[in-house]
Amino acid sequence: MKKWLALLAAKVVLLIGLHMGMLVLVSGLFPGHKLAKDLAYTFSVMGIDVVLLLLGYALWMDQKFRCRVCLHRLRMPVAKGNWSRNLFSEPPELEWICPFGHGAMHLNHAQLISAKPDHWTSNDENFWRAFEDAWRKD
Repeated sequence: MKKWLALLAAKVVLLIGLHMGMLVLVSGLFPGHKLAKDLAYTFSVMGIDVVLLLLGYALWMDQKFRCRVCLHRLRMPVAKGNWSRNLFSEPPELEWICPFGHGAMHLNHAQLISAKPDHWTSNDENFWRAFEDAWRKD
């Protein structure tokens, strides 16, 4: 989890640095920069804000689909649940798992008021323990 938070902090610092750098660049192009007085400067600043907002959203979506332990991209989406049954008690969800078995991200398909929020589930050290009974021969 520490790596995941460090990567998130690095992405935030990158966004702030890009924002400040682009504002300095635009301020150099418009010497009398008066926000809300100079229309070209105002639209330039608004354009920078919109582009960086979209970039921030893309970085957050990338961060959301990363393993909390090893930072690899989550893979192998598995649909769980049923749309026709249990819509309110257990809504359908999509589960993305870490390829190295560290855990899974559960995303809700149904946008309900009472739906559980998206959450991360970690596996313990021996994640094969759930399959040990299947290998036993009695």
